[in-house]
Amino acid sequence: MSSSMHIVAFSGCLREQSYNTAALRALQSLLPQDVELEILSLEDLPVFSASAIETEAVRNFQQKVAQADAVLIATPEYHGLLPHALRNALAWTVRSGETSVLAGKPTAMMGVGRQDSAEEQLTQLRVLLSQSRAAIVEAPEVYLNSGRAQFDARAEQQLRTLLDALVEQVRSALVY
Repeated sequence: MSSSMHIVAFSGCLREQSYNTAALRALQSLLPQDVELEILSLEDLPVFSASAIETEAVRNFQQKVAQADAVLIATPEYHGLLPHALRNALAWTVRSGETSVLAGKPTAMMGVGRQDSAEEQLTQLRVLLSQSRAAIVEAPEVYLNSGRAQFDARAEQQLRTLLDALVEQVRSALVY
């Protein structure tokens, strides 16, 4: 077993200047020494359908999620809904004829958006993750207003608290 904890993260926003992806990058500077955070891109995932063929990009995404110790998902608000790219990625976490690669996996949620609250988005994401049987980190829920996109001290503390909760959930389940 590796002495390093590996977390994969992805953002539901594909925009190059995404605040959510920027928040994930900011988290990389807050990691404990024995933890690494790999940010996955969702850009190459084809649109999911029941008859779609798993491409190399899909298999690579599934494998990285399956091999990770934990998952961190960042979601923007999109008119009160989860963005299509995020819902598509979550659909691909289920391998043909198998359970979701998220099943039992410690998973945390966060987001950055225009609203001060993302209760609807986080609730929708929690439902999808529950259906995948992910081991959801219940608290804290972190949603930052994009006006604080420079990640002030308060935002940094919220991100650190979320990361600490995710790391603790993994450590409580595994012996490092």
